[in-house]
Amino acid sequence: MVKRKLTDKDILSLSSLYNSGLSSWAIAEKFNTYHSNILYHLKKLGLRRRNRSSAAKEGVKAGRILIKKNLIPKSLKLNEDLAYLLGVLCGDGYMDYSNDRRTYYIGLSAVDKEFVDNFKGALHNYFKIKPTDEFRKSRKENWRDQYITRMCSKEVCDFINKLGKFGKFEWNIPEAIINSDNNLKIFFLKGFFDSEGEIDKQSGRVGATSANFIGLNQIGKLLRDLKINFTIIKVKDSRPNTHQKYKLRVHDKKSILSFRNLIGFTIKRKQEVLDNVKEVTMFPRDRDRLTP
Repeated sequence: MVKRKLTDKDILSLSSLYNSGLSSWAIAEKFNTYHSNILYHLKKLGLRRRNRSSAAKEGVKAGRILIKKNLIPKSLKLNEDLAYLLGVLCGDGYMDYSNDRRTYYIGLSAVDKEFVDNFKGALHNYFKIKPTDEFRKSRKENWRDQYITRMCSKEVCDFINKLGKFGKFEWNIPEAIINSDNNLKIFFLKGFFDSEGEIDKQSGRVGATSANFIGLNQIGKLLRDLKINFTIIKVKDSRPNTHQKYKLRVHDKKSILSFRNLIGFTIKRKQEVLDNVKEVTMFPRDRDRLTP
């Protein structure tokens, strides 16, 4: 179809059409002209082009953009998938919830593909909504490639928010996990240690570092329920403007073996180290420990 030139009358109507919420693309379609032609005249008229967010809101109001709601199952109960998800959200997992920006999603970005795949699988299994599957190539030589997954759903975020807090410095273990059986505690701990866990290749000592001392103590209580001993110490860091961090350490032989047999890691490189530890080095009691 041949595009037509705008008449003087058309040009005079552009201001009121655009200010009424009609998009530049919709105006171009209305007058059967090129989009670039509309943008040229809008600029000439001194009209500031709307940003993507504003344009999307106007599109929703006008009915040009339909928001697809990702509905979750009506009756959801605590199971192994949810326990694992909550453990990850207390670590590397994240949630973006903003009514102003109309963004509602939870996600995970990590260098270990199997970790992200496991989180993604648990999301899909539990909420019955398909998460995204992304890959980000590193632009810096000393940085590693990232695997990313996200689930965009206000209902999912509302459901998670009702269970507890998951901010970096204020996360806590949901009451549902604390009062659950040992099997669900194990899946929660696996999610948390997949996120924050570390293991010494020489000694086999398992640890986890966090700036949230209260939350780390709650992790320790779950470990104690599984007969796994631990200590928590302050991490010394002389760098300026850094938050005080704490390290939970599992380092007696019986406890490390119990951790390996009961919890372990989804992340292959960590689990291989744990599996290959033949002899656990015994450590003296920590003088600077913060837990009994």
